Amino acid sequence: MIRLVDFSAPELLAWLDTQTDEQLDEVPFGIVRMTLEGVVAGYYKSESHITGVSKEYAIGKYYFTQVAPCANNMMIAAKYAQPELDEELDYMLTYVCDPVKVRLRLLKSTFSKYQYFLVNIQ
Repeated sequence: MIRLVDFSAPELLAWLDTQTDEQLDEVPFGIVRMTLEGVVAGYYKSESHITGVSKEYAIGKYYFTQVAPCANNMMIAAKYAQPELDEELDYMLTYVCDPVKVRLRLLKSTFSKYQYFLVNIQ
């Protein structure tokens, strides 16, 4: 059993960086782990369940144009240009799934080799 960190916890980015793919598959909110260039390196079970996009489809693709074009905008994708990012916002996912009201958390730091897109159903 893994120790889960709350969706809004300040230490969440550091915690995510230490978890294996198997451990992240057990987290109750959606997680997309991306390279700093925006290529999907990890796409976990809860995220697939929320969006209907399979892990096999998402891995290796550019997240904001090939996996989730509904997030390719100034509100979300453009913010990842910043060297540091930790922001939560309400959003409506609409791409391949029925519209779903969610809380997003956008995470990026200079100490991490990944950036994260997190989704919590409201």
